[in-house]
Amino acid sequence: MAKKQQVRASLRDVQADHTQHAICIAVLLAVALVFYTPALFSGKTLIGGDIVQWRATAESMLQHRANTEEEPLWATNVFAGMPGYVISPPKKVPQIDVVPTKLRALAWPVSHFIFLLVGAYLLVVFLTRDKLASMFASVAYGLTTYLPIILTAGHNSKFIALCFAPWLLLAFANTLRRPTVLSGLLFAIALAVHLRAGHVQITYYVTFLIGVWWVFEGVGAMREGRRKPFGMATLLLALGSIAALGMAAQSYLLTTEYRPFSIRGSSSGGAVGGLDWAYAMGWSQGIGELITLLIADAYGGAAMYWGPKPPTGGPHYVGGIVLLLAAIAVWRVPRKVVWAFGVAAGLMTLFSLGRHFEALNRLMYAYFPFFDAFRVPETWLIAVALSLAVLAGMGLAYIVRPEASADAEKDKTRAILKASGTAVFVVLILLLGRNALFSFERPNEFEEIRAMVATQMERPVDDVQVGRTTDQLYQERLVTPRADAFTKDAVRTLLFLLLAGGMLFLFRRRKLPAWSMQAVLVLLVAIDLGGVGRRYLNENHLSTARRVEARIPTLDVDNFILEQQANAGGSGSFRVLSLERRDQTKNARPSFHHESLGGYSGAKLRRYQDFLEHMLWDRETGQPNENALDILNTRFVIAQNPNIPGTNLVFQGDRSGLNVLENPDVLPRAYFVGETDVIEAAEETWVYLRSPAFDPQREAILAEEVAVADAPIDSTSSVSVELIEYGPRKIVWSAATDRPRLLVISEVIYPAGWAAFIDGSEVPIHRANYLLRSVVVPEGAHEVTLRFDPRSYRLGRVVSGASTVLVYGAILLLVALAIPRRKQRS
Repeated sequence: MAKKQQVRASLRDVQADHTQHAICIAVLLAVALVFYTPALFSGKTLIGGDIVQWRATAESMLQHRANTEEEPLWATNVFAGMPGYVISPPKKVPQIDVVPTKLRALAWPVSHFIFLLVGAYLLVVFLTRDKLASMFASVAYGLTTYLPIILTAGHNSKFIALCFAPWLLLAFANTLRRPTVLSGLLFAIALAVHLRAGHVQITYYVTFLIGVWWVFEGVGAMREGRRKPFGMATLLLALGSIAALGMAAQSYLLTTEYRPFSIRGSSSGGAVGGLDWAYAMGWSQGIGELITLLIADAYGGAAMYWGPKPPTGGPHYVGGIVLLLAAIAVWRVPRKVVWAFGVAAGLMTLFSLGRHFEALNRLMYAYFPFFDAFRVPETWLIAVALSLAVLAGMGLAYIVRPEASADAEKDKTRAILKASGTAVFVVLILLLGRNALFSFERPNEFEEIRAMVATQMERPVDDVQVGRTTDQLYQERLVTPRADAFTKDAVRTLLFLLLAGGMLFLFRRRKLPAWSMQAVLVLLVAIDLGGVGRRYLNENHLSTARRVEARIPTLDVDNFILEQQANAGGSGSFRVLSLERRDQTKNARPSFHHESLGGYSGAKLRRYQDFLEHMLWDRETGQPNENALDILNTRFVIAQNPNIPGTNLVFQGDRSGLNVLENPDVLPRAYFVGETDVIEAAEETWVYLRSPAFDPQREAILAEEVAVADAPIDSTSSVSVELIEYGPRKIVWSAATDRPRLLVISEVIYPAGWAAFIDGSEVPIHRANYLLRSVVVPEGAHEVTLRFDPRSYRLGRVVSGASTVLVYGAILLLVALAIPRRKQRS
């Protein structure tokens, strides 16, 4: 009888525990719905600028996929053609992440954000067993300012990866604590889902955090004599990682194959390596700018930003309450996991400084694997925010945990009050010493404004009146508003710290129960972070357009060119260079309509980047180089300037104010040449291809000797090339020549997947004119075919499918075997 009562009491405890979890998760769902109310219920949509750029970039692929149900794999409309799977990945083998993906159409971004909140909650519950502390950590991570900033910018894959990050940490922690086959399989699923989110930079940051955690656990295991379970956990994590890579192989075999050919894996001339140091360190966080973790607009937010970075979307704000509780955890909680998160947060903060802490980051850039593959070092701070949120949750759990003696309780109270007082004191010092500590002036900003004022006043830059006017404008419109924003947010942080410190004081003095104190802190952090977050995600940041493509304008010049394309035979007829913006790499709008020389991608082909930097522009005139336009089949140029050497004005857009200029010397997409020459060095090749001595219609510059007879093409020569079929996976020409000649094909060369066939027999593709393809066509009439069918794509589908079946099947098998045993025990 007593045993039955004990079992019933235990069941009641379990039920109560489940009910409490359900309530906490329901509250987190409410937080998600309230914060993202503008995106859900305003009638507007969350369409970031980068999403618009992506949609324009991916247009040719999406159209091909819709019309043929074939995966395009190659994007024909951007940068004269590039691997499309880095733009619009192929359809993936279904895994558990299809659940939020299906919900995305109904409630983006809550569809994924609720997984972030629940994952962070379960992670801290696993580490502390404290539900309200876990709610605090979940809200602290979920509402950190960086997340709404990247959403409004359109960095959706980054947001999704950050939503799944807590689940990866939870699966890792579970495998360390319970090294079973099931734990290893769950870790494999979590890692695969994170990899499939498609933002490897975030996966890299999270796995760095895991690596630091693993090191601390390993050292502890060696000291405590737990080598066997730790070794088993490590083995399971390693096998789980291999399985996860297999499950994600469909995407990553392709991108791994692509990396050596991209700007992220090679340098100019083709040398294998990472990003250039200066490029990789763009958007390095300023040392003083770290204060924005505590005071949101200390550096002007977005509109009045005055830090050392280029213009930025906003601060990485986590708030004073989170920093206070995280500091308490690092100071007072002697656990390996706390030390791991603390050390990882410190290192990642230093990494975020990039070029401002060159001693460390140069070392990491040179020697740490893949550190040189990523740019924008400030992104490390989102992993810091995650670490701080987890630490804050553990700090709050420590505060409410009863101690073994009255003296220990008193010591804890003194420590908490000291930490709270120190935090308040720091903010007060920053507030009172504002003018002494901060200039509120952007580097070189005053000189730039002075030059503008001098131009407007038509006086010399060093004129006294110009200086006075500039100083007055600068102070009134920039310095004073920035100082006021700092003061406002410093007072705001101070107020939240005082409220939180008051709650802690009342709790430690037994004036408040633990649950009410924790609940108030959850509310405070939600109001604090949510209030700042709403500056960057509100109705003003949303679009009235219901579909992304509605935000991509069609100009009068586009209609003219599309008409010319239809008359010329459709796709594959010619390309377009748009000079709407000077930088062709930041404007994908033309790629939505035309086969463009420009576009938008953070991972362009290195050879094409070299073309943009060293071949496209004439160094003396600053105008497009005629040879560069000719070899890339560029028939039309869109520009405001109606007078570009080597072109003829053929259309003027009354509404757009843009002009269409035609290149009369444009070469077809494929053409025979009568002469070849070999230049191996990249820089020599660029110089010659830009020079007037190079006639692209007559000759081609090769990187190696090719067995073809040089025979100039003249009026007596019998050659012809006709385009039969043009698509991202297959291009076919009918070609005839009176002798073996080199057929230059105006398609960007990419060795990993493109193959050439003449009458069905494969032939080698040779690099011509630094970035184009060419094949040797024998005498006579032939069919020349190019096919894009990367072996890595076919292999990736097989490996991903087999790995997915193996992992998910193994889990189902283990569950099926466990059910009878559980029933038997019951």
